[in-house]
Amino acid sequence: MSRKSGIGHEALLKRKAEEKLENYRRKIHVKTQAEEKAAEQFRLRLKHKQDEVKLEGDLRRSQRACQQLDAQKNIQVPREAWYWSGLEEETEEEEEEEKEHDEDEYKSEDLSVLEKLQILTGYLREEHLYCIWCGTAYEDKEDLSSNCPGPTSADHD
Repeated sequence: MSRKSGIGHEALLKRKAEEKLENYRRKIHVKTQAEEKAAEQFRLRLKHKQDEVKLEGDLRRSQRACQQLDAQKNIQVPREAWYWSGLEEETEEEEEEEKEHDEDEYKSEDLSVLEKLQILTGYLREEHLYCIWCGTAYEDKEDLSSNCPGPTSADHD
């Protein structure tokens, strides 16, 4: 039995099948790209969280070091409450009262963990010639600048 169809009918069926296949490939490609993008965003969020946790740990280490080094110099009150660990919570009530008096000055809650870490490590390097990443108190500024790779964690990698 022979099939009778119009001229070009086979070509039309073939073209429609190719279009269907191309649409399917396009959908798969878009879906794959979306999955890859979602995975990359997840990795970035995870890395950001890990970086945040590391910064918080470095800040706590800096605060403990600052408290010990200040105590060795008989400094009984930190330059800023957050320079020593545990003091920031105790002084929040006092800060509320101070806020009313000096609105222009920045407060520790205005600073990010990274900013606090940078300020505190700067203080430790300047005041105590100490680097938390080297774990070393240097003899003088020249000793610090020539033997410490730099003021950040990345400098010590």
